Amino acid sequence: MRRLIFVVLAIIIFVEVFAAAICWIPASPVSKFIWNPDLEQARKNWDALSPAVNDEIGGYRVSGAKQNSEFPDTGQSCGSAYGDSFVGGAEVANDEGWVEQLSHLLGCRIANYAVGGYGTDQAYLRFRQVHDNSPVAILGINPNNTEDNINQYDGLLGSDLVPTAVKGRFLLDSSDQLKWLPQPRLDRAGFVAMNRNPAAALPHSYFLPDTPDGPLIRRFPYTATLARVALLPRLHNILVRRAGWSALYAADHPSGALRLMIAICQAFAEQAKARGQRPLIVMLPISESFRQQANYGQFEYAPLVAALQAKGIEVFDPGTAMIDSVAGRSACEFFTHQHPYTAWLTSPVPCGGHYSVVGNTAMARLVWAELRRRAFVKS
Repeated sequence: MRRLIFVVLAIIIFVEVFAAAICWIPASPVSKFIWNPDLEQARKNWDALSPAVNDEIGGYRVSGAKQNSEFPDTGQSCGSAYGDSFVGGAEVANDEGWVEQLSHLLGCRIANYAVGGYGTDQAYLRFRQVHDNSPVAILGINPNNTEDNINQYDGLLGSDLVPTAVKGRFLLDSSDQLKWLPQPRLDRAGFVAMNRNPAAALPHSYFLPDTPDGPLIRRFPYTATLARVALLPRLHNILVRRAGWSALYAADHPSGALRLMIAICQAFAEQAKARGQRPLIVMLPISESFRQQANYGQFEYAPLVAALQAKGIEVFDPGTAMIDSVAGRSACEFFTHQHPYTAWLTSPVPCGGHYSVVGNTAMARLVWAELRRRAFVKS
């Protein structure tokens, strides 16, 4: 009996030490699901990036539209585009983004006001700030923007602890009207304090530590911490090869993410029409979207498309046409980063990153054809 007790204790100690190692190693597979901020690094990041923060809507402070060498006259445009880095054309040359290629196909400039890291809420606020009188207004939606819209700090989702990752967010009242909750006014000490205790500074952020969908605070016993990580809905979605944010598109999800996204898109469309513009919401399926479609037969954002169509808001989903364009080849052609070593988890689309030149070209051609089909532009 004594030997058995020692064996059991040895096993328990071994398992606990192994669990502790996984919880403490920064590069471990579960590190993005554990809240353990490096406060000294947060201080350094504040010193380096705080001057670049947009105090009104969060993210980077920017002015004007992206440069387009083919159409250098910034005063003339036949349309405008808003969104995040997938609209901005990240990881390809300036003239190879899909908005710039679309401008080439149209023979006129689509002013690109996208900003990397923006949620759909921030893109809409930027649209409101810009004096834009072009006839067409495009809002591009990266499907994981549904996380950004209900969150106030990307650091809670595993991103770097930088001041440009802090933002405000929209709240909805009982009649689905949007109310902007500004980001907190922070100094260096306040930014560090926010990382130490996010709930105190960001009470309306959805992904707070130790909430059902937020990161977990590392505690002894570490085996229990790992067990709690294993139960996180985001991790479960990834393991079953769904997009990590796919549950947020359910109408009954407690975050209200779908309802909020619909309200933001509707506000964008109404603002554009009030300016005399014709709005178009363009979905931007990413690698996780194609992975979910391949494994489950539907893109994760399909409920959003259906809801917008039901409200009479013009929306374009190029996903199926993009699949058709590769004629049986891998959708990884559309993306910049290939990850064959993760194929066991990410099959049949083991890739990621932003749109490659191929992906941007496909998007440009499809949006161009759709604008013509809907008579947004002359044929």
